[in-house]
Amino acid sequence: MKITRSRRLSVDILVAFSILICITIMSEVLYSTKENINAVLKFEKNYFSKKLATTVTSRIDAYFNELETIVNVISKQYNAEKGTRLDCFSDVLLESVRRIPNIMSLYIALSDGSFLQARTTSGLSSFKNNKEAPLPTYVKYVIRKVQHAPESNNLVETWGYLSDDASLAKSETIATPTSDFNKRDWYVKAELNRAMTWSDEYVFASTMVPGITLSKPLGYDPKGNAIGVISVDFAFSCVEPLLKEIKISDNSRIYLINAKQEILCSTTADKPLKGNEEQTTALQSANSTDDPVLANAIKALFSTGDIHVTFKANEIQHVATVQKLKKLPVSVLIITPQSDFTEDFENVKRDMLLISIAIFLVAVVVVYVLSRRISNPISKLGEYAHAIERMDIEEEPVAINSNIFEIRELASSMNSMRLSVATFSKYAPKTLVRKLLVDGVQPVIGGQTAEVTMMFTDIEKFSTVSEKLPAEYLMMHLSEYFDELTKKIVENNGIIDKYIGDSIMAMWGALEPDPSQVASACHTALECVALIEHMKEKWIPLGKPPLPTRVGLHTGQAIVGNIGSRDRMNFTAIGDSVNIASRLEGVNKIYGTRILVSETVEATAREQILFRVIDRVAVKGRTGGIVVYEPLCEMRQAENENYYRFIELSSKSKEAFELYQAGRFQDALKMYEVISENFPDRAHAIAPVMKICSELMDGEDGKEWNGINRLTTK
Repeated sequence: MKITRSRRLSVDILVAFSILICITIMSEVLYSTKENINAVLKFEKNYFSKKLATTVTSRIDAYFNELETIVNVISKQYNAEKGTRLDCFSDVLLESVRRIPNIMSLYIALSDGSFLQARTTSGLSSFKNNKEAPLPTYVKYVIRKVQHAPESNNLVETWGYLSDDASLAKSETIATPTSDFNKRDWYVKAELNRAMTWSDEYVFASTMVPGITLSKPLGYDPKGNAIGVISVDFAFSCVEPLLKEIKISDNSRIYLINAKQEILCSTTADKPLKGNEEQTTALQSANSTDDPVLANAIKALFSTGDIHVTFKANEIQHVATVQKLKKLPVSVLIITPQSDFTEDFENVKRDMLLISIAIFLVAVVVVYVLSRRISNPISKLGEYAHAIERMDIEEEPVAINSNIFEIRELASSMNSMRLSVATFSKYAPKTLVRKLLVDGVQPVIGGQTAEVTMMFTDIEKFSTVSEKLPAEYLMMHLSEYFDELTKKIVENNGIIDKYIGDSIMAMWGALEPDPSQVASACHTALECVALIEHMKEKWIPLGKPPLPTRVGLHTGQAIVGNIGSRDRMNFTAIGDSVNIASRLEGVNKIYGTRILVSETVEATAREQILFRVIDRVAVKGRTGGIVVYEPLCEMRQAENENYYRFIELSSKSKEAFELYQAGRFQDALKMYEVISENFPDRAHAIAPVMKICSELMDGEDGKEWNGINRLTTK
């Protein structure tokens, strides 16, 4: 048979509506967002990035134009003032360095070895003569002079350290002056080119930063040799503030790279320098960087020759634009995550989705309310039917507020069915009926052998109680008594077989094997006796009799099943085990106990329940004897104040019983007397045994003792 999965009507309506509205919303949002993003990226490619790159290169080229202007102005001033000592230009060079932050060093070198330099303290941390002496923080500029001494014509090199206001703070003379300035690369190239010359990009030895030098000859002697060269050092780090100021977004990055694709400066924290095996410093190649974004940008741009590319790095789309400077073979590289251009649209997309979700939720609520008005009555009837199936007949009659005729008719029929089941359940155990319904078993006459634990209860001197109370009052009091005990039995998985007058017959393990049935029955018996003692405190002030109860327990084989006729049956257990449990309840009268169990019960539950042995008895109607025990408490009740006292009682009772069974009546009697003295509240149970010991101890020597106390009453 094909099994079809059941679905709720309201869920089907909601699911169908949700799918349709979601498809509509997602299609609209995705399409509009995609078109907007494509338009923005097209604008960025065709205009924005190119415009930005042009702006950056123009600003940087302006720096270099400014340097060329300064070099031209000073060189013209030098030529106009020929014969003036070189150190007279100290103020001009210093003022240029102070006023123009892009200049790191400005200097003039003559062919005779004379040299004048104004520079910042960038890269200097100590004095020239004393490397151990740190440079004071107030020293901002340095004037370096190498000139011929008038008296000896020897070169003398001095370093003047100036504060921020250009006042001299300290000066020192260098023991071995430098004189090879006219052999430096910047000097030689300017002399050979006979024009303003830009050097290659290199790392300044004094500051260890990438830079470039602009040089120009001051003039030539009759032999065609330059009489001197004026030069200015420019550090590429000077343009980093400009790059950071005009970059597109927080995530964009701008690099200056030369023709060799080496990094001159950038807006990132990456260092543009690297060390080699000789422990010297060189420029960092963009092709050998560990940054996949930069490496992929360089590869995409210079392999295709394009000035604008889109590429992927770190699972993110980026755009890159490159623009060359006019003055130098240096390019500006701009890299930006594509999401920086589309972020606003992504936010709009998110907002549209949120608004759509809000509208969708409102629509869902409306559809849900309408669907529930249709499906609720049906669902309620279904739940009510399941409750009846589970025998939860305490449920109130279902009230269906529906205008649908068929649903109202179904509700009326189910209320009638509930009343029928509720009436039937009062006469049969619910547990039994549930199992028959679940197993799908038809009730028929017959039974089978099963291991069951039987419990019988009886109210002590109930006849006397019933004589003193009116019948109606007695029925109410007895009903309260039965109700409380029944709850305990059902809570512990027991089945009420029947009520016999003031007695209860209950059983465990009748429907299916239950390994804990004996412990559950003992636990129930202890709880019932304790409950009656508790109820007595409430009943007596109200003038109600206390109803002390005796309990008998036995476990063993019995025939369990249905007996009666085909029209009326009773599910019960019959057999010797049932009779023994009934007899044990009556044995309580003789020993003054509340609960007595058989030796089979004690053997099964001794790990969970603490017992004390009472006697070996042969109940009326039986020849064989059984050892009977009284349950004292549960083993898990170690915190009970009587727990260790009960252990002592159990131990001494066992010792006395063994002496008693062995025929050592005098020793047994002494032990029982000790028990009686130490446990006066439990002495009534051993009184019959002490009497037997006394009689047999004083009786005839030849009288045979088989250890069984034969009872003559029920």
